[in-house]
Amino acid sequence: MSRQTVLVCAISAGLSVLICAPLFVLPNGVGHYDWDQHTFYYASVLRSVVEYGQWPFWNPWYCGGNVLWQNPQVPLLSPAYPLALVFSLPLAMKINVVVHYWIGFVGMHLLLRQVAGVRFLPLATYLSCVFVASGALALHIAEGHAVFLPAFFLPLLLYWLFRAMSGGGLRDAVLAGGVLGLIVINGGLHIIPMAVIGIGTIALTAAVVKRRWQPVLVALACGVAGFAYAAPKLVPVLTYIGSDRFQDDRALGLPDAMTSEMVGHAYLDPSQNRHTHFPDQVYPWQEYGNYIGVPAALLIVAALLWLFFSTRQSATRWFGVSLAVAAALFFAFSLGEFSPFAPASLARVVPFLSKYRLPSRFTIGFVLFAATLVGWALRELSFDDISSRRVRIVVAALCLIASGDLIWRNGSHFIGIFDQRPLDRGFRLLSRPPAPITDLKVDPYKQDAPMLRAMMAGRSTFLCYEPLKLKELADADRPLVFGDDGVRVVNSVFTPNRIDVDIDVGPETSHVFVNQNYAHGWRSTIGTAATESKYKNIAVTVPAGAAGRLSVTFFPTGLTAGWVIFGVAVVASLRFMRFREMP
Repeated sequence: MSRQTVLVCAISAGLSVLICAPLFVLPNGVGHYDWDQHTFYYASVLRSVVEYGQWPFWNPWYCGGNVLWQNPQVPLLSPAYPLALVFSLPLAMKINVVVHYWIGFVGMHLLLRQVAGVRFLPLATYLSCVFVASGALALHIAEGHAVFLPAFFLPLLLYWLFRAMSGGGLRDAVLAGGVLGLIVINGGLHIIPMAVIGIGTIALTAAVVKRRWQPVLVALACGVAGFAYAAPKLVPVLTYIGSDRFQDDRALGLPDAMTSEMVGHAYLDPSQNRHTHFPDQVYPWQEYGNYIGVPAALLIVAALLWLFFSTRQSATRWFGVSLAVAAALFFAFSLGEFSPFAPASLARVVPFLSKYRLPSRFTIGFVLFAATLVGWALRELSFDDISSRRVRIVVAALCLIASGDLIWRNGSHFIGIFDQRPLDRGFRLLSRPPAPITDLKVDPYKQDAPMLRAMMAGRSTFLCYEPLKLKELADADRPLVFGDDGVRVVNSVFTPNRIDVDIDVGPETSHVFVNQNYAHGWRSTIGTAATESKYKNIAVTVPAGAAGRLSVTFFPTGLTAGWVIFGVAVVASLRFMRFREMP
């Protein structure tokens, strides 16, 4: 590892710690707002794996039972999981945020220095801060939107994507696909529309400018690899949300647009916070705000104007034009449905994008591409080849001041976010607690992390906060396992994915019921597991005179196919990554 690489990693670590420092005022403190819901997801995975020794397939701790592996917002791979085996879960979540910021800073340095060509380290550091330390990411994380943490992988995705388009081998396209797959596996489906639109826009623009199909082939290779690597998560998720059991409670039909006043405030006002409100605002301000400061805004406008009005030609012009078109498209998207022909309005009829209800979130993609464009433009103008030592010191000082402003202003959103009382307990290896007690008194919309604390105390929050869930069939007044009059339930043993029941059946065919919501994937050892007209829970038909143990298990539909696709992708990658050139 070179000295320059060590320096970049150290700078990235320092910036990450600085912006996240307010999170650690109370190290083991639990978070406010949506941190309850999203920390609950992590805790559900950990409890299944650590305390029951099972794959995290089913979540019995809220909503009367819900999918876990198939929930698109649940991360299956995260630094938080091994960290939670050493620290408390809230502390592990905070360190997890720091790690993601560090990944973002390192990725931006790679993108700016090795692809855009920025040589002056203070300038690369400042432009890295424009995206990584931007207001949108800080506001979402402060609100508890842990699903936005994978946005910090986007610079690495672009780094390998542009390397492949610049003449790199198939290996770079596959590595870009690996980052894309990691975004999905890390619960970042909210980030996928940005990634897909960005990749597609870059590929088409670069193909037109270069007059070659190679960028499109790179994008296709990246997309196929990303889908294949994410298949163990993605295929079950798509199977679930496409089933008749899925229920989406989000308000998807609300038209939304940012006024010029909102746009100016979002990017330039350092005093904004989650309580900011404008008359035409539909959603809370964390969905709109993205403070980057006046210097960054001026540099972005200047870079765009220079590119589109300059007649200067260079070997990397395709790179700058691709960034500019992508930035302009994301900016137009972020304005919302300001006309019937606005990108956000047209996206309403696109199957995948129609579910992306908040176009203002595209400010994240805009700032990423725009900051990279500024770096490329300054490099093209030889701005970072300043020979005067005095000028370099002045520029470095200005970059330091502007970076500090972003770290300070946007890091302040983290003040007071994790200051609630710590959890009463942690995770105990293979302790196998009994079935959770259904609790109707928990209000999931209150502070103090009600769903998380209920689960850690062995209770299940029946009235839950979850917009993506199964249709409710469970009955809060009934036990976990019960049967018809002709069935005697002798004993039952609970684990999240499997319930073993000792039964004694009378002279007639009867039913045993598992009081959880039904999803495709439930099965039993003696018959089908489906819904039933009377109780509507998971019902198993048992023959007359049957006696002994009945096991009811859950396995996500589509998971086997997902693992097969993943296995084929790994084998193919090992073979094709040897190719040094794209067609």
